[in-house]
Amino acid sequence: MNMNIMELCKAYDLPVEGACGGMAMCATCQCYLESDTALPEQSDAELDMLDQAFHVKDNSRLGCQIHLHNEIDGIVLRLAPEA
Repeated sequence: MNMNIMELCKAYDLPVEGACGGMAMCATCQCYLESDTALPEQSDAELDMLDQAFHVKDNSRLGCQIHLHNEIDGIVLRLAPEA
């Protein structure tokens, strides 16, 4: 399928802007990881963008940087509030 969480949210009309189109340049797809799902380490670009975002928590991730695949089956995420 080659989609990410931001694209999935947009496909289901969830309140995710994804203004940069998935380039980790806007943080409008920020979400909170609320499960123990193992995810790849955050890239420097993702960390830099979260440094500038609002409502950031220790479990913040950018939805555009979480790609859908079988290993994340059962992941629990909560969308961050809009800025």
